[in-house]
Amino acid sequence: MPLKKILYILILVLTVGAAFGRDVPVAEYTGTRDIFLAGAGAIITRNPHRGIGTESHGIPLFFYQKERLSLYGPMMNYSLLEDSGWEVRGLARMRFEGYEEDDSRYLWGMDDREWTLELGGSLSRILGEARITADVSADVLNEHKGHQIRLSYNYDFRGAANILDLLVTPSIGVTYRSRRLNDYYYGVRRDEAITGRPEYDVGDSTGLLTALRLNYRLNEQWSVMSMAAVQWLGSEITDSPIVEKHYMASILLGIMYRF
Repeated sequence: MPLKKILYILILVLTVGAAFGRDVPVAEYTGTRDIFLAGAGAIITRNPHRGIGTESHGIPLFFYQKERLSLYGPMMNYSLLEDSGWEVRGLARMRFEGYEEDDSRYLWGMDDREWTLELGGSLSRILGEARITADVSADVLNEHKGHQIRLSYNYDFRGAANILDLLVTPSIGVTYRSRRLNDYYYGVRRDEAITGRPEYDVGDSTGLLTALRLNYRLNEQWSVMSMAAVQWLGSEITDSPIVEKHYMASILLGIMYRF
């Protein structure tokens, strides 16, 4: 399986799920902010583009945190300011929402839509076990030339079901996607239009995000995690002739080792 496809599958679940949560994507380790975890997982995804459908793959997992810097898969953030329950972060993330024309017969004759790098920032308000976050990111490689704004809320239930080392984190949020971002990945250009696939310009849209993450620490080195995430797409996207689903969905199961 091409590296681009692996990263695209991984970003689907991480963008909706892990980005809601706190730094550590597994049960928390106390006493240090320097953490390196690596492991493996399995993921099932539902892609909204016509003809791609459900896919399942094994994937590598890793997380690195040192003081203010955090790396998790294709995402990075840096804590710029923490004060009185407020936190400001700079962020970088790779977007692999695109496709190649041979991914589906419904995409034959379409130009490939490429990955890109987005830079931005976030502002969070921490209220005990809850976190409210607003973040914005924009394309810096001149691919989709658009931006995204997201508002999210998550709450950590520690010791859920009276299991001391179990952490359950439900999340909900809303995302605004700009016209340029949507049109690049879901639009049909004039020279790509054929019978059954008319030219289509996509406008900006707003969609709902939900996720549920479970983390369980087996011991000081090993942790297991699972995550289910759904992103509902706006009608501007779902009306596209190359889209057949109203949502993107992912389920991730993994095990990680702390070095």
